[in-house]
Amino acid sequence: MNIRLRFGCAAVLAIVITAVPDRASALKLASWNMEHLADTDGEGCRPRNPADYEALKRHAAKLDADVIAVQEVENEQALGRVFNPEEWSLEIARNPDQDDARSCTGMADKFIITQRTGFAIRKTVKYSRNPDLTALDIGNGNRHRYGVDITLEAGAPLRLLSVHLKSGCPAAVPGGGDNDCQVLFEQQKVLKKWVDDRAKDAIPFMLLGDFNRRLQAEEQFWTGIDAPGDPLRDLHLPVRRDTVARCQPAFPQFIDFIVFNPASFALFKADSFQELVYEAAPASDHCPIAVELTVPDLGDAVLAKGAMTTALKWYRRSAEFPLISRYIYEMARQRVDAIRAAGGDGPNWVVSLDADETIFDNSLGQLENEYLGLGFVAERWRAWEMRGAAKEIPGAIDFVNYVLGNGGKIAIISNRDADLEEAARQNLVRLGMRDDRRKVCILGRRSVDTQAANGEEWQRFGYKNDKDRRRRLLSEDNAAGCWSRDTDGSVRASWSRPHKFVLWIGDNILDLPKTTQAEARTGGTPDLVFGRDYFLLPNPLYGSWQNNKP
Repeated sequence: MNIRLRFGCAAVLAIVITAVPDRASALKLASWNMEHLADTDGEGCRPRNPADYEALKRHAAKLDADVIAVQEVENEQALGRVFNPEEWSLEIARNPDQDDARSCTGMADKFIITQRTGFAIRKTVKYSRNPDLTALDIGNGNRHRYGVDITLEAGAPLRLLSVHLKSGCPAAVPGGGDNDCQVLFEQQKVLKKWVDDRAKDAIPFMLLGDFNRRLQAEEQFWTGIDAPGDPLRDLHLPVRRDTVARCQPAFPQFIDFIVFNPASFALFKADSFQELVYEAAPASDHCPIAVELTVPDLGDAVLAKGAMTTALKWYRRSAEFPLISRYIYEMARQRVDAIRAAGGDGPNWVVSLDADETIFDNSLGQLENEYLGLGFVAERWRAWEMRGAAKEIPGAIDFVNYVLGNGGKIAIISNRDADLEEAARQNLVRLGMRDDRRKVCILGRRSVDTQAANGEEWQRFGYKNDKDRRRRLLSEDNAAGCWSRDTDGSVRASWSRPHKFVLWIGDNILDLPKTTQAEARTGGTPDLVFGRDYFLLPNPLYGSWQNNKP
């Protein structure tokens, strides 16, 4: 548990250490167990009145952090009573409400509220949310809190996990009959896997939260997640073994921690660790802790293997791109209105959309690659798709929901592998899409769709790319992929009928039927009109245009 940064690390870490930014930003990160923070006065095991919430606001202002990992928060409304939602983005774990009422110790008339982890993030800090670490709910008991997983994009990418582990086992060794310790050490295995997976990503990461474990004083839990000498997984604490917690004299050892890996520890501002004790100390062993980082801006940094490309800068930072994409989706919405007004509002009309860079903004995945000095890497792209952390292209989800709310269906025809269709759907639902399989079909690429595996059919139907095959199957009621997860027959009943495509939206010429780059440059499909039958969004990152000769 050495807190010194070890040198002589692998090339990936060298990229971080040798970065020479023309501009860097200071970032203050904190962790705060807010102890039964309820959304209603007088509720929970620490019932509060309005004056108590005002005191918490003052403490938050004194903490003055940019990103705070929080624990024991009932919901977003509760956190919003301390952190103004107009100034802060609030991300709360999605574990379900507890399904039993347990009374608080010593307060028979009060009941334990659902406890969740999360983050409060200043609106000025850009970030993406990754799926919750649900595996921390050992036994699916609705009592063990999920971890909330975000990636900060305030310069170099930085992955953060907010955790609240099982209480009742602060120092005991694993094994034996103690259920609390059994759960805690099962959670240890979950954290180890998360750490191992993040090491494979090679992106800086940190764990923040209430570990319910005295990590300074013992090795049993720590050694289960640490990997001394590993340039990517050798974990560090910003406090020494002999640092005394001052929050509550009865509890001189910390159980709340901020944990670094080597790449994130390279960003740590020495001696910046802070424990902010309450002015009127409650009977608590939880006071917020904080650290400061210096994060390079990859837009300006000169990395060992490269820097952010101009195309990625424009895609992520320009004012123009979100304005253009929202405008295109508004024009598409108006086109849907016109189609319906002309009588095209029967039960089987469908809008075709591509997925990547049409609905999904995957630029964070590319940012992580460019941070590492990498171009396209197929394995990393697949891992990104499985991660389900893409943001939406501005305007896309509102458009999809508008179509669904006005009698239409959505066919998302993607070149993602078919086994990733469900990951795409869950990503879309997290972004706010209505989850209705009877009206939303996601068709990924199957081997039978390709020309190499099905040349005779390609020649017979004149396909120009493998999306043409899926479009034909759907229009002819043969797209079995649309009902592959049907549970009651209603999904198949909805899709196993002919459908009429009324509109195509994509970011690539190949998102249109039976059209190639070369044909589009000389007029394209004559019966399709841009702005009427199809809309295309700008994508300077990649596309079929890369292989098209002038």
